Amino acid sequence: MSQTTWGSRLLWATGVFTALAIAAGVWVIDSPAQQRLLRLDESRLQDLRSLEQAARSYRTAHEALPPDMARLRATPGLDLPLHDPAGGPDYRYRLLDDSHFELCALFATDSARQRRFGGLEADWAHPAGEHCFRRSIKNDED
Repeated sequence: MSQTTWGSRLLWATGVFTALAIAAGVWVIDSPAQQRLLRLDESRLQDLRSLEQAARSYRTAHEALPPDMARLRATPGLDLPLHDPAGGPDYRYRLLDDSHFELCALFATDSARQRRFGGLEADWAHPAGEHCFRRSIKNDED
């Protein structure tokens, strides 16, 4: 086999390998647009975690959950995230009973992929679209 033929085959093999590596990389890390949606959903989850913590703190201070988002927002010293980072609908809080409430948001992606790669706690799993997380606060007597 001549050096020219061998070099040509090596060049083709390198090109095919490079193309496959790029395709695999795009498949694994998603497109930039998809990455942006994932980051926005992570921001939404962080905001909901902050709202959950504020509701728990409110309950500790007032011995009851806040009746609505307005009351939670009126708590002095809190700067709560109330608005979707992408301009979507505002976050929603709903009191269910004395020890349960819901936090809702509109998500751009399904979190199944993040859960598969270990990047999301199970209690914050969500589908794409509107989703509410039910949260429970145990009473001190329980």
